[in-house]
Amino acid sequence: MLPEWKRIRSKKITPVYLIIGTEDYIINETKQLLIDNILEGEEVEFNYANLDLEEMPIEMVIQEAESMPFFGDKRLVMANNPLFLTTEKSKNKVDHDTAKLEAYLNEPVDYSVLCFVARVEKLDERKKLTKLLKKTATVIEAKRPNENELKKWIEAKLSENNMQMSQEAITRLIELTSGQLTTAMNELQKLMLYCFDTKEITIQDVESLVVRSLEQNIFLLLDKMIAMDISGALRIYYDLLKQKEEPIKILALISSQFRLLNQLKLLEQQGYSQQQAATKLKVHPFRVKLASKQAKNFTELQLNQALKRLAEIDLEMKTGFGDKEQKLEWFLFELQDNRQKRV
Repeated sequence: MLPEWKRIRSKKITPVYLIIGTEDYIINETKQLLIDNILEGEEVEFNYANLDLEEMPIEMVIQEAESMPFFGDKRLVMANNPLFLTTEKSKNKVDHDTAKLEAYLNEPVDYSVLCFVARVEKLDERKKLTKLLKKTATVIEAKRPNENELKKWIEAKLSENNMQMSQEAITRLIELTSGQLTTAMNELQKLMLYCFDTKEITIQDVESLVVRSLEQNIFLLLDKMIAMDISGALRIYYDLLKQKEEPIKILALISSQFRLLNQLKLLEQQGYSQQQAATKLKVHPFRVKLASKQAKNFTELQLNQALKRLAEIDLEMKTGFGDKEQKLEWFLFELQDNRQKRV
């Protein structure tokens, strides 16, 4: 749990908040915590405003914050998308009177809480207003956690609900949700409901209940190929077809994974660490960790051959040449044959 969350739950509320980052779970949980701990019951209907700074100028948001609460002691105003504080260009040309915001930050009213929600990696630190906001606001970082941090999030939620879960099961949950906090916490909620009576979540529960994304199934398919399990790989492929997944979409994801393996192998040769590679490629560090293991099972030549063949299949599919489903099936056999030649 974030230290700022503990203070909110203890009713230690500050006049201005800034949520910055792209992790939906942290953003949504923080917003809900503020609502639950500032407003009571029907007060939400009268004293809560959720506004978009892409559509409304900042002076109108300030006006909302300065309005007296109705049937309550506090107002809560959410100001989403403050792109004028970033280097990004707004799609809508809304003129903001930033002097009004500067004046408010220097002297906020005591009966309102103003929360800025910036779904970006960072603000423009060169701007005077950004510096003032970060100085006067309680800043909550909604950044994507690394693997160890994600484990702590899961363990904290388990402890909060008096549930038990082995480290093996936690690791498997992280793998099946591709290290994504929002997805992992949603799946954990489902697991806790299912195991409510026993108070213990096993790895079998994780395997049977956690929904695999298409991307995760593609990763597992390649794992089967690496293990020389062609029947297992084909079973995953046929299951995807039964789920009405389009062969061309499956092809695109397989191609994307092979490109990642190839890029990681090249960066590794240049001395990049996994974290440095993740930053350079703008890929989740956990995905890089798993993909690095897969890359070790292919030579550079095999990866280039696979990418060339996938590009050929893509062209054939788009020009209507041959059976789409069969083409991917044959690619798996070809890949298996190339892997066996290496061994």
